[in-house]
Amino acid sequence: MALKNKVATALLSDPGRNRPNNEDAVGEEADIGLLVLADGMGGYNAGEIASGIAVTTVRDVVRREWREIRHNGIDETTGYSNESLLLRKAVETAHTTIHQVAQSQPQCAGMGTTIVTCILHDDRLSIAYVGDSRLYRLRAEKLEQITRDHSLVEDLIARGHYSREDAEKLVRRNIVTRALGIEDKVEVDLIEDPVQTGDIMLLCSDGLTDMVNNQTIALTLIQFAGNLPQAAEKLVEIANAHGGKDNVSVVLARVDGSFSRGRRWYERLIEWF
Repeated sequence: MALKNKVATALLSDPGRNRPNNEDAVGEEADIGLLVLADGMGGYNAGEIASGIAVTTVRDVVRREWREIRHNGIDETTGYSNESLLLRKAVETAHTTIHQVAQSQPQCAGMGTTIVTCILHDDRLSIAYVGDSRLYRLRAEKLEQITRDHSLVEDLIARGHYSREDAEKLVRRNIVTRALGIEDKVEVDLIEDPVQTGDIMLLCSDGLTDMVNNQTIALTLIQFAGNLPQAAEKLVEIANAHGGKDNVSVVLARVDGSFSRGRRWYERLIEWF
């Protein structure tokens, strides 16, 4: 499956107005349809190291194993596509690597990172994420948050302790309940969703969503839907204009046509037998 002329992308990461360095990292493998964004945390430059390891590892694992998996296949045990399971494996590998580095190098002790990553394949979207970096979808000029934050705020709301309005006023933001590299093991959430021509996906760090509300994000994406690099620049500009208290990173992908892979003749033959 070739994504050339079927998916347009733009990536941008900015240190913001108040941080001395950028602990976010972004990356892509355009021919595979892989996008990844990580928001690091930790003292000194450890957060930057963690996010860099996360992005590099996910890209390396997916590219190395992409040709080996059976595409369009569904795992009978989990019900997920093989592409989604590969994405989860890549994120888990990144977690293990970050944790080992944090344990072995004192200057990296306690470092970690959030991550949100996705693969566009066969007119579908596979998403894997840990933490509060988000993936949104703009469809028919309506913005929807697809991921659910692994955060204290979301946990308290889910348990019925607070309404969303009260929680956002009374509970500290940005306290994540999961991150890569912190504990011995990590739980990676997977989401699968069909895509349509015209969909725009936005992966972003909380440096954007803490500064810019969903309505403004939606209006910006609608206005610059035909020019993703300009859309990315505008989102970062607005976040910085509103204070830029954190690093700001955005990854955008627009579906410009169907990229359904279809089944090859020998795959249909195997199913027939």
